[in-house]
Amino acid sequence: MEEIYQSKKSGLDKWPLIGQHPILLDVQKRAYRVANSELPVNISGETGTGKELLARYVHGISYRNRGPFVTVDCGLLSSEMARSELFGHVRGAFTGASQTRTGLVESAHGGTLFLDEVGELPANLQLQLLRLVQEQEFRRIGEASMRRSNVRLVTATHCNLKKMMRTGTFREDLYYRLTVVPLHLPPLRKRLSDLPLLVTHFYQSMKGYTRAFSPEVIQRMSHYAWPGNVRELQHEVARLMVMSEGKIIRISDLHPRIRGSKAEVDVFDLPFKEARQLANSRFMREYIHRALQRTQGNVSQAARECGIGRQYFQLRMSEHGLRSAYYKEK
Repeated sequence: MEEIYQSKKSGLDKWPLIGQHPILLDVQKRAYRVANSELPVNISGETGTGKELLARYVHGISYRNRGPFVTVDCGLLSSEMARSELFGHVRGAFTGASQTRTGLVESAHGGTLFLDEVGELPANLQLQLLRLVQEQEFRRIGEASMRRSNVRLVTATHCNLKKMMRTGTFREDLYYRLTVVPLHLPPLRKRLSDLPLLVTHFYQSMKGYTRAFSPEVIQRMSHYAWPGNVRELQHEVARLMVMSEGKIIRISDLHPRIRGSKAEVDVFDLPFKEARQLANSRFMREYIHRALQRTQGNVSQAARECGIGRQYFQLRMSEHGLRSAYYKEK
């Protein structure tokens, strides 16, 4: 499986983004270019598309990768304690502050501070975050002097920050500071040609299970919209590997909501590049599937009949989640 820019030196082997869709590859290229700069990065995308994975990708290939990667889920910060959580406080700063506390901003010094769901950041903290972005300065609660923290800021959101800015719920100056380099992760339904690669990656990562996915299952999964995106797909693959009874996973094993999804995405409704990618993927899957059917799963014979090398044939099988065991059982 080809993964661009992947090398042990860059750290991408630790945080791979699985897929070969042009939209995803473009995101990877842009992330690669910006990684070693100090520019703030904002990652947008639906829930489950892998925003934190991409944030770790940026951190992992940057010169800061030896420093900490500190994650803050802004959606979990209460307006009362958010400032203390982020910036810390000194002993006696408020009732209950029995000891001095180091905030997450200070803990991220020398590394990357990842603010997940930044659109949910309480309004009273947005001005203080702006100062951190501009000056890399902050103040602990109850402390008069300013402190400095050398952090790279990466933010993520599933919200429309531009719309929030226009309605006044998100500061305009902060919006422009955070979105210097915007990266948008597409939903899985926009890159369904990557689904076989993702399925293969997820089932191979489950140790102790040797089930195979029938081609019909992969095809049916490709008809589903995946509102939970890659995370939902990962959970479904894990459930199928654990709960299915036979060696071959069939359509009847799929969750009812996926099993009942039969409407295939029409390539003619997609932009040209996406349509070509999906059409090529469907052709290759069907071509390899039929060759294996004819030869009852004999990979060498199938490759010979197709006039292509065995190694190339096996690579295409892996990409599309096809295993010879399924055809031998048939």
